[in-house]
Amino acid sequence: MFEENKKLLKMSKEVELEVGMKCVKYMLFVANFMFVLVGFLLISIGTTIKAIYSDFEEFMVDHYYSASNLAIAIGIIIFFVAFFGCIGAIKESVCLVNMYALLLACVLVLELAVCVAAYVMRRNLEETINNKMVESMSFYDDIYTQYTWNATQYNLRCCGVVAPTDWNAFNESYQLIHVVGSANDTEYYVPDTCCLNQECDSEDSIYEFGCLGRITYIVSECALLLAVGALCVSFIQLLGVIFSHLLARSIRRLKTQIVVQRMERRQHIYEQLAKSGQNEKVAPVLYTPTSSEA
Repeated sequence: MFEENKKLLKMSKEVELEVGMKCVKYMLFVANFMFVLVGFLLISIGTTIKAIYSDFEEFMVDHYYSASNLAIAIGIIIFFVAFFGCIGAIKESVCLVNMYALLLACVLVLELAVCVAAYVMRRNLEETINNKMVESMSFYDDIYTQYTWNATQYNLRCCGVVAPTDWNAFNESYQLIHVVGSANDTEYYVPDTCCLNQECDSEDSIYEFGCLGRITYIVSECALLLAVGALCVSFIQLLGVIFSHLLARSIRRLKTQIVVQRMERRQHIYEQLAKSGQNEKVAPVLYTPTSSEA
């Protein structure tokens, strides 16, 4: 009776270990699913901000796109890292899960780089955009530059860089609309997109403010959004690194316990065979000489 209870106890322990291993697998799959969602989040934020920046491409510096491009790249990398983690869970490999945690740590460093790049981009932002806008006004006859300026002024309801009078310096270079101020002491030479409903019939119909402040605000807020988003994702990623390391330790412990249980069971079988061999009575062998020996 005692031996049967002992066997049942060992069998129950083995079942618990198998259930524990399955739980670890499912937990790792859930973690990978969360990281895939994080990857989608980074890609969506990066592509959205890049699309917003592209509307003001003529007024932007190339390195302003680096943070959003890096966020998109990190989102794609996370997909491959999550796939690597799933393989580690299926194989129940401690080495693969630890490698998975290491890759997550590398992704965490990249996400922090996005935060730094987005924050640094906000420095001297207004001055840089101002220089690019002033420079692009000299190329207003170019089709793409003209489209960018017209779309910006029409959508943001602004005119010029700082004020509508910024266009006065180009009244002889381009075909601009001439508007005389109400006091006859101010003249405006502006594109039709500087006016309300594109009808420049009076000074009051011209947009009062320049586009510099509004573009700077949009770009700065987008950079802040990208930095905050990457920082939040970094925090989740840090939890993922810790969680993956703990899962690797759990897999190692469970696999060790399973090996110990198997060795104990094998040892028990050997002991049972040894005891059964000792309990058998060996019958005496009677030696009978043959006729040749006699």
